[in-house]
Amino acid sequence: MFNFLTTAGVPLRSRITLVDIGAAGGVQKKWLAHRRSVRPVLFEPNPEEAARLRPLLSPFPDALVVEQGLAAIPGAYTLNVAHWPGCSSLLTPDPAVLAGYGIARLYGAVRQASVECVRFDDLHRAGQVPTPDIIKVDVEGYEHQVLTGFGELLHGVIGIEAEAWLYPVFKGQKLLHDLVELVGGYGLRLRRIEHVEGFEGDLVCVNAYFTRGKARRPELTDLQRQKYALMERVWELELK
Repeated sequence: MFNFLTTAGVPLRSRITLVDIGAAGGVQKKWLAHRRSVRPVLFEPNPEEAARLRPLLSPFPDALVVEQGLAAIPGAYTLNVAHWPGCSSLLTPDPAVLAGYGIARLYGAVRQASVECVRFDDLHRAGQVPTPDIIKVDVEGYEHQVLTGFGELLHGVIGIEAEAWLYPVFKGQKLLHDLVELVGGYGLRLRRIEHVEGFEGDLVCVNAYFTRGKARRPELTDLQRQKYALMERVWELELK
């Protein structure tokens, strides 16, 4: 269970709980300067990779690595492990969409592995994970399903950074407009997109930033307002 004890001089409740799904390289560099204000919760279902991640979290007080996969429907899933690990996915690559891109070969599966997945809100109800403030999700086309598994907890989230797609590189995957519709139902609006390189100039994949409220006027508690202001600075969303 989680409490609100003080760590490194900062109460836990005052720090941003940053839930990061798809955090192979550890916490993003842009959060390192704010490590006393952030509590990372990273998801890595592979025990060996989870063990490798933990030492990378030493700058953050009370960081957590959860050895679980996430999905909308709990159960065993097949992970397609790609030539380039960062292209691995619970979905199957679509050769027809990838054809013509040099990066296509990196998506080819070298093996498959079984991954047990759960819903985030089930873990939360069981007291195994804290309530999220910000979600970062990068799971190669499976972002929609992962976010769906947060359920009603999305009503309390102040921001989401998600890898999103404009073309279906994976069979049956959801695209950017599907994410806009999903999180829009919980009061989150699209604020900015960043072009993700790799498709030779074509706008195939982006990082999409969503924040609570329309026209930068979210209804927030005083505590959320402080977190929201820091999030906007880190994500470079402040109006010029």
